[in-house]
Amino acid sequence: MRRRSHFASRAALAVFAVTGSLVATATPGQAAMVSGAPTVAARTATSVPLLSRTDQRIDAMLTVRATSKALGRDLTGLVTDARSGQQLWSQLRRTRQLPASTTKLVTAVNALQTFGPGHRFTTKVRKGSTWGRVVLVGSGDPSLSRPSMKVLAAATAKAVQARGVRRVTVQVDDSLFPKPSLAYGWKSSYTPTDVSPVRALVVSQHRRWDTSIDAGKVFAELLAAYGVKTRSVVRGRAAADAPVLAAVRGHQMDRMVASMLLPSDNDYAEALHRLVALRAGLPATWSGAATAQRAVLAKLGVDLGTSRLYDGSGLSRADRLTAAQLAAVLSLAVDGGHPRLASLPGSLPVAGRSGTLARNYLRYTTWPSRCAVGLIEAKTGSLSGVITLAGYARGADGRTKAFAFLANGVPSTLTTRKAVDKLASTITGCW
Repeated sequence: MRRRSHFASRAALAVFAVTGSLVATATPGQAAMVSGAPTVAARTATSVPLLSRTDQRIDAMLTVRATSKALGRDLTGLVTDARSGQQLWSQLRRTRQLPASTTKLVTAVNALQTFGPGHRFTTKVRKGSTWGRVVLVGSGDPSLSRPSMKVLAAATAKAVQARGVRRVTVQVDDSLFPKPSLAYGWKSSYTPTDVSPVRALVVSQHRRWDTSIDAGKVFAELLAAYGVKTRSVVRGRAAADAPVLAAVRGHQMDRMVASMLLPSDNDYAEALHRLVALRAGLPATWSGAATAQRAVLAKLGVDLGTSRLYDGSGLSRADRLTAAQLAAVLSLAVDGGHPRLASLPGSLPVAGRSGTLARNYLRYTTWPSRCAVGLIEAKTGSLSGVITLAGYARGADGRTKAFAFLANGVPSTLTTRKAVDKLASTITGCW
């Protein structure tokens, strides 16, 4: 979604904790890469079974329903068997389209594969040039919260008070990321309404022009509660060998990915996008992150080819992906060969139940799509003129299907979104 969801991160994590996935764990021998497109690793012909009667019906029904006027003239799509990779239906699957927030599927796969689902980032407070200066050092962790900051404040206050200090200058060090700038294809109006300027320090995902100074002010407020007053909050750099006064670890990566995907959080996406670049030894710039993005996918067997992504959130109007590439990314999580990606399906919104597919978004609430409630988990995407949906659907035969639908040149209205929802419902066989 272009607009950031009103779902709180805590609510999103609660849904992640209790929501079961439609996708069962694959056995090591089950492949799930999408074949037929030059951007995806090839599959042997002998691994492609004949279409079942259920899959033949999906093909026939989608061919008719894809002509709905509500979907416009630029709909592209692909449906595959998520385990075997067998193509069940396609329409211009190799055509590059604006993916909007389905781009976050790429960001999620890159982050999980690069760091692993259990990775956590550590935010530290270091001693400044004197005991009267403390430096809050940003680690890029998008899950840093006010309760965690309270832990940092308590430990820091204890450390400086032991030295007889009762008043400090709080410095914020967000140098891990470069000075914020707009990604290619971003409108200037996106910040800070849809995404904050990307910095390495943010607390509780506050939407601010300067999230680092905001974090410093929150820290100063919490220090005061422990008896340490603050003179000022300013930018500064911590010395690499400066003593660590306090440290706190954020959420695990799988939880952060869920916090990004369920409400379609742009700030989480851009932070993870930069962090993948740093892990790859590249600068945390837009170009560095894009290079890392392509490299991680290439190692997983998904070649972006002539497609281009300029950010991690999908806000860029210059982003392009194909339905085949999105389906390939989705299949990676269920092919049995990439255990680090196994949590992806359970992190996605579930039709009619959670995230951006919940009832309060008016998704899967009316006939005929409401028959698919609980049978689809997918990432939504919405920009002006763009509606996309990509994820998994449980077919009438009990098998999981991977799908991607990208409608460009359409009104970004509820009518269009419901038309795309109907396509996904068709895959389940309930309509």
